[in-house]
Amino acid sequence: RNGIYPLMNFAVSRPHALPRALSQPQEDPQKAKTPTPEPFDVETRKVVQMQCNMELNEDKSQWHLTLLLILEDKLHRQLSYDLLPTDNSKDLATELVHYGFIHEDDCEKLAAFLESTFHKHRSQA
Repeated sequence: RNGIYPLMNFAVSRPHALPRALSQPQEDPQKAKTPTPEPFDVETRKVVQMQCNMELNEDKSQWHLTLLLILEDKLHRQLSYDLLPTDNSKDLATELVHYGFIHEDDCEKLAAFLESTFHKHRSQA
C-alpha cells in the first residue's frame, strides 16, 4: 500500500530548532592578528613527461603558459598561467612544489624545462 520506500512516513512535521549560544566565545586577540597558513598536500608522484606551450595574449602584451604534466600513475595535470615580466622559471617551479602540484625532486628538472621553453618562445617573438 505505501510502496517499497514509504518516505512520507518519515517526514518531520516541523523543522528542528537548533539551540543558540547566549554569548559568542571571545577569541584571543593574538591569534586573530596572525593567521596561520593552511598546510598544502605534498605531491608524492613524480613527473614522467612534461609538455609546455606559450602563446601571446590577444593584445600581444603578455604570455600565456600552458603546462601539461603526466605523473607516474598516468594522471594528466594541466596548468595554465599568465606570465608576468618578472616571472622566472625557478620561482614558478618552486611555487608548484609549495602548492603541491609537483614532487620536490622534480623542481630543478621543471625549472630547466621551463627556462628552455621561455628562451625558445621569447627569441621567436
